[in-house]
Amino acid sequence: MLNNAPFYHGSLRKTIVAFGRLFSDINIARQDNDGVVSQTIAVPLAYAPKEKWIVRIDSDPNLNNTTYTTLPRMSFEITGYNYDASRKMARMNKLTCDQAAGSIRKEMFTPVPYNIEISLYVLTKTQEDAMQIIEQILPTFTPEYTLSLNAVPEMNVIQDIPVILNSISVQDEYDGDFQTRRFVTHTLTFTLKTNIYGPVKNQGIITDVKVNVNLPGRKYQATGTLPGDPITENWESTF
Repeated sequence: MLNNAPFYHGSLRKTIVAFGRLFSDINIARQDNDGVVSQTIAVPLAYAPKEKWIVRIDSDPNLNNTTYTTLPRMSFEITGYNYDASRKMARMNKLTCDQAAGSIRKEMFTPVPYNIEISLYVLTKTQEDAMQIIEQILPTFTPEYTLSLNAVPEMNVIQDIPVILNSISVQDEYDGDFQTRRFVTHTLTFTLKTNIYGPVKNQGIITDVKVNVNLPGRKYQATGTLPGDPITENWESTF
């Protein structure tokens, strides 16, 4: 059952990359005392767990870095995969795609629906920076946003993936001594409703059909060769 030839459509990878692309161009503005924007900072984004960034901010294991990791920054990670029975389709149905030459037809079974759980972390030094970032994210999700993804290029499958914002939690570590650095962490949890596709197989197109139909008193035979060719009809009397 599972000993098919290796296949990889990159469905999960494409979904994660598309998700990260949503948050790759967020900027925050710093203003002077007169309310004039004096600096615009691009917020970097990476795929990494929150704990990795916290450890990097709090300490320098090699003791050769004279500055802290700069803030603000964002990171995200996959936290789980869940089968979505509400989007289940008939398993034996197939998707087909005819090639331009017309001699080969590709096919695969209907995809399996899965939900990907993703956490997005926003790490800042102040609440003001965090609020600027969050305010640029929330208006996009009401509470979902739909991505279009070229899931299986060889089958011309374009998939719409709803990205649902589930919740937001805040952690403000402001207490401690004067040497402890403060940072504010916002955690946004998302659900991506995607599909996982199986292997693609080649199916030859039927080019020769022979049909025998027996009617009372006579026999009918129809023969076709190629699609679109005229059918030769032969009637034989049995009287």
